[in-house]
Amino acid sequence: SGALTPTSSNIRSSPLPIFMIDYYRIEDDAPARRVLYSSALLLIAIPFIQAISQIWPLQLSNIQWRFGAANALSSILLLPFLGLALLLVMARVMASRILSLTVGTIAAVFSLGLSASALLFILDGLQLKAIVNSAQMSAFQTAFARVGVVTVLFVIVFALLALAALKVPKNGLAPAKKGVKQAEEGLGLIVGRA
Repeated sequence: SGALTPTSSNIRSSPLPIFMIDYYRIEDDAPARRVLYSSALLLIAIPFIQAISQIWPLQLSNIQWRFGAANALSSILLLPFLGLALLLVMARVMASRILSLTVGTIAAVFSLGLSASALLFILDGLQLKAIVNSAQMSAFQTAFARVGVVTVLFVIVFALLALAALKVPKNGLAPAKKGVKQAEEGLGLIVGRA
């Protein structure tokens, strides 16, 4: 009897909430894993492709282009973050230390890159403020504040994601797997027997 039924025995011995037990077996479902990995990669790649198409060709020496590029790139950061978070969840479920360390490294690069771009953006914004005319000042200040706040928030959440991914235990999810196996075999705590 490989299927889990919600009895008091296996509910108490399983390390996962009862509504997650069916989803825990994703490691046995290769097609579902491929769909989740593909979804995560699309969440990461597609926003950058769209943003690059908006800011191409590169004009790194142009301060107005850099300001516009920062504005465009700051609006797409949520989807790559969600893609990396999905990969981290998959790494934990699959007990893949390599995938977890890869996600942690990518998230750390994002966090450091965003920190550097935030400093450059502030310097560019201060220079641009002197040449923006009064009719465009309100729109400029709104964009400046939005990009600054969004960038700082994503520096923080990418850093938290990196820390979570890089602190994976060496044994992965071995204790959790053992708990589910005991629940399946009925070796958990039996409640209500004399």
